[in-house]
Amino acid sequence: MKKYLIMVLSAIVLWGCGGYIKNENGSEYIKQLDGEPIGCTFLYKLESEVSVYDQDDARRYLENRIADQARPGNAYWIVSQRTRPNEWVIFGPERAFVLAANVYDCPNPRTVRTARSDSAMPEYEIKPCRGVTFNGVNDGKCFQ
Repeated sequence: MKKYLIMVLSAIVLWGCGGYIKNENGSEYIKQLDGEPIGCTFLYKLESEVSVYDQDDARRYLENRIADQARPGNAYWIVSQRTRPNEWVIFGPERAFVLAANVYDCPNPRTVRTARSDSAMPEYEIKPCRGVTFNGVNDGKCFQ
């Protein structure tokens, strides 16, 4: 019974540690993009590494780092993300999140078009038949 009680209490403690990084210095207004933005100015590349339990906390830490820069920018695109193991950790997260992001200054960050959102165009285009037909007979240049 004691084992189950200890396991439940440790799960509650770990659950309570998630989401402990809060927004600072207006970082909640920085927009995460899903691709390279169109019409924005590239400012710099930033890499952050933080030992947290949750990926959202790692992203929020990155946003706080962007807000603390001399030229903070108002939008970012995560170009790479990975984890690395923390060595010699007894208490705390076993892994550290490493995020690399490009930071941009956009005129209106709420309506940014990205290269990914513009890639919804079809891969091929069906062109109309331009072959010459005589009384409904195809001349061989147009396949239907």
